[in-house]
Amino acid sequence: MIIEYCDELYPKQLRKIEKPPSRLYAKGNLQILNQKGIAVVGSRTNTQYGEKMCKTFTKNLVEYDINIISGLAIGIDGIAHLTCIKNSGKTIAVLPSGLKNIYPESHIMLAKEIVDNGGLLLTEYEPETKADSKKFLERNRIVAGLGIGTLVIEAGYRSGTRVTAKYTQEQDKPVFCIPSNLDNMKGQTTNELIQKGAHLVTKTEDILKYYKDITFTKKKIKQKESYIDIPKELVDVYKVINDIPIDANEISKKTGLPVNDVNYKTLILQINDKIIELPGQRFVRRN
Repeated sequence: MIIEYCDELYPKQLRKIEKPPSRLYAKGNLQILNQKGIAVVGSRTNTQYGEKMCKTFTKNLVEYDINIISGLAIGIDGIAHLTCIKNSGKTIAVLPSGLKNIYPESHIMLAKEIVDNGGLLLTEYEPETKADSKKFLERNRIVAGLGIGTLVIEAGYRSGTRVTAKYTQEQDKPVFCIPSNLDNMKGQTTNELIQKGAHLVTKTEDILKYYKDITFTKKKIKQKESYIDIPKELVDVYKVINDIPIDANEISKKTGLPVNDVNYKTLILQINDKIIELPGQRFVRRN
């Protein structure tokens, strides 16, 4: 769908930014365009710490009925979108390309899942437009513009995340940062932003208390099972592995696969950092 600046559906938050898009292309749930949301952004090459913090904060924001806004990029963006979906939340992905040229290609299935689960794909570019470096930066002003604030998970010194934080501050909205270990190169931007006045947060409630005029009500959420980030050939084994340790023989019985195949697939899942091997050659999912 095409949304013109003069349309009633045009996001109110975007009308306030410098150089708002004159036209938007959207696919999915248009109703969430004007609901409260927070941008969650960070490094494309995140650390395990960054992944853990992103999952924790995103899940908790969803519990308070806050939509998640991000840029569909690899790394923190993708983790935020996926965590939101898994926890029955609504997420908006702002693209640096047209709707017929989803970028990155590896997130085409994630884009579909976003729409299928009540979320929205949004872009200012015509459907066939391809992504480029200029459009990444332009996209970031919309990510910042749609939300009531921006949460920076982690980011290196030179990053698009720094640009998104800058746009947020220019729009007179709060930037929230999770502090990082001084040895973590991906924590340079977050620590520096805190030094320069961004809000240091260690729990979701640190974000919520900033908004004096908004009432947040915590709700119970039902987690959804998702295999978007699991290679298709490994899903059969991954499905039967959960938080309860299970060995290769049990996996073989539940899947009907030979033990040799199970051993191979569990090895690949470990390499992909999806499961952990415990003593006694038993496996659990990585949280």
